[in-house]
Amino acid sequence: MSPADVKAACYGRGAIFPVAILDPRDRWACPTYPGLPEWQPEDGHGMLVLRWTAPPSQAAEGPRQLAAAAAQAPRAPSGPELAAYQASLPTGVHLISLPANHVIGPWAQRPGISHRT
Repeated sequence: MSPADVKAACYGRGAIFPVAILDPRDRWACPTYPGLPEWQPEDGHGMLVLRWTAPPSQAAEGPRQLAAAAAQAPRAPSGPELAAYQASLPTGVHLISLPANHVIGPWAQRPGISHRT
C-alpha cells in the first residue's frame, strides 16, 4: 500500500479522517474500548481499517504512517496475531472496524481541500 491508497472517511458529521483499509469485507465488529475488532463469522459490522488520530499539526504524516502500518499488517489476522499487530502500531494509528458507507473517497481528493487544476 502507498500513501496514495489512503482513503477519507467520516462518521457522518464532524471531521474527515484518513484510513487504510486492511480487510474490505464487512465482517468485523467494533470492540469495547480499548479492545480489538473481532471477526464475525456470520453478519459482520464493518471493515477492518487503520485510522489516523494524531493532532492536526501532524496531519501531513497520516497517509505515510497509515501506508507503512498497512504494509506490516498480517494477511489473515487472528486474535493473538491481531493483538501483537495492534501493539506494534505507531502513536496515532489505531485498528478499528468501520462501516463501508463511512468511506467517502481518496484522501487526496477529500472534501474541504483545494485542488489545483
